[in-house]
Amino acid sequence: MNETEQSISVLKKILKSGLSDATQKVAPEVLIEKFLTPQPAFKKLKKSPGRPRVEDDLKAKNFTLCLAKKYLEFLDGLRVPGKSDLGRGRKIRFIIDQFIEMKRRQKDQLQIMKESLQNVEKVLKSYSGDVKKGKKLELGPRERADITKAVNHVLIIVRIQAYNPKNLFRILPKDEWAVLSFCLDWAQKKGERA
Repeated sequence: MNETEQSISVLKKILKSGLSDATQKVAPEVLIEKFLTPQPAFKKLKKSPGRPRVEDDLKAKNFTLCLAKKYLEFLDGLRVPGKSDLGRGRKIRFIIDQFIEMKRRQKDQLQIMKESLQNVEKVLKSYSGDVKKGKKLELGPRERADITKAVNHVLIIVRIQAYNPKNLFRILPKDEWAVLSFCLDWAQKKGERA
């Protein structure tokens, strides 16, 4: 068996094996031609000194920024931890990176607060059946303890995250603010402060 017969037999085996329908519809001569066509050799690009090349649309853009004197003094006096001798542009980039990180962190913190507010709402809704029936709601010590526990959980989160109620009023939707307002009132009646 010479090389040509061997390559044809290998090609037939490949064609009989489970290839996709698109590949099976191609004529064997075309596949042989494609297989025997020399492929261009892979050239290893020589790494040039300096910064790596970047596509034009990904390159940094220069722009002019007009700042008041107090902002320039702030930038000049700003010391970035771990880095020294940064120019104003790099300091501005550092501030923007910090802002993006803080925004992401605030989003996660608000999600945790919303979950605890939902827990308070669940506790309150468990007693809403009596109120809808027209009965006067009288809470026993166990019910008060359940509500106090859920409210304290919310207040602890508010204290840890160092949110001001005025800021939360702006950030939270009305229904969630109503639950938080209830928590603040409940704590105030108990003699605690948020």
